[in-house]
Amino acid sequence: MPAVTSKSIRRRLYEALWSDRVRAVLGRVRFVRRIYIGWIRTHPYDDANGVETRSTLAARRGTSHDAGGERALPYGGSQPSIVRTALASLPDRERYAFVDLGCGKGRPLIVASEFSFSHLLGVELSPDLASVARRNAAIVAARHPERTPIAIQIGDATAVTAPTDRVAFFMYHPFDRDLVADLIRNLERQLAGGLRHAFLLYYNPVHGEVVDLSPHFERWSAATLPYADDELGFGPDLSDTLVIWQSRPPLYPARRDAERSIVVHASGTSAGLASIRSLHAPA
Repeated sequence: MPAVTSKSIRRRLYEALWSDRVRAVLGRVRFVRRIYIGWIRTHPYDDANGVETRSTLAARRGTSHDAGGERALPYGGSQPSIVRTALASLPDRERYAFVDLGCGKGRPLIVASEFSFSHLLGVELSPDLASVARRNAAIVAARHPERTPIAIQIGDATAVTAPTDRVAFFMYHPFDRDLVADLIRNLERQLAGGLRHAFLLYYNPVHGEVVDLSPHFERWSAATLPYADDELGFGPDLSDTLVIWQSRPPLYPARRDAERSIVVHASGTSAGLASIRSLHAPA
């Protein structure tokens, strides 16, 4: 019989705490419900890297109505293990730039710096968040001078210009549906011009149907991934969904189950995937 490790005990504990029944009760207890808002606590990734990427800003402050600030969504940090798994799956990374759309404090960019991307760029509408991201980028550069440097640009991420002819765009549900549509139209224009190929990595793809409707993109992969054990309690869930599209014509064969349907949860703020069983059921 396999030994029960401390990690498995930790995961079982969080699975119990995150069950619908327990969460419904504890979520109403004033001092206990903080366990469900782990974004506000210092993440183990921050401690390990000497940076500050936790969510302490309720929204993207410093934004303007004209730039879509009122339609940008609150900042929250993605889980490094999930970003790392997604980036590790991409082929030919050294031939691609990595661009984080609505980069917040830059956590995915720091994870991306572990890989061999040709460029690393974050675009953020909030000057407050961009300032923190730049401080974090400087810390990473000092600690790891061998890595590709991280650049931060203040501006409208939906109007981003591709820095190279191959780009892996990343976003963690930063916009409402209309802004996602604006972004896709922008990328479609660039694909008709000098942008040769693009991946679009959408973490928590609440408006993924907008990308699915584009004739210029097709699914490359779709997965719901568990938090690493040390990340449990530092986010709103125990797993997150990340869907990756690639531009057409495709350069790489799609992964199994890439076409799993996106299911938006009742809250309207998070999304998962239909079961694999339903995907492969006979018509």
